Amino acid sequence: MSINSIKRLSVFSTIFAFATILHGVVLATPVPTTSTTTPALKTQTNPASHQKIKLTNQQRLQIQVARQQRDKDIEALLNSSQDTKFKAALQSRQRVRTVLTSLDLNQAQQKQVQSILQTYNLQVKKILSSQASQPTSNPTAVTPPTSQPVTK
Repeated sequence: MSINSIKRLSVFSTIFAFATILHGVVLATPVPTTSTTTPALKTQTNPASHQKIKLTNQQRLQIQVARQQRDKDIEALLNSSQDTKFKAALQSRQRVRTVLTSLDLNQAQQKQVQSILQTYNLQVKKILSSQASQPTSNPTAVTPPTSQPVTK
């Protein structure tokens, strides 16, 4: 009889130990590592940026011009092999930030590219904010409620 209770106690203590260890593993948060090198280009994943936006033709044109200027400014920073890769990636419609991380940019190039991207983002935000301030092309007429009491 005492052997059964010892077996049960050892099984219970083993289960308790595993549960305690696993609980600590599940709740553990990764420790952020600090790197002495320059961080890679950051991508923004904002759910609001994935919403469909109705743009006017003028706004589309403004964004296209800003994008072309961004690409020209970036191309001016790149060496010949980087420039070839960059143009090929743009032709195949890859995302610019994805392409830039694959180009092995030096620290100076990374800083300049980050500045160019920030300027582009500000331009696009300005264009999009002008959309919010413009009246809609099809305003709907809303009739105000009457102040007369309703009788039954």
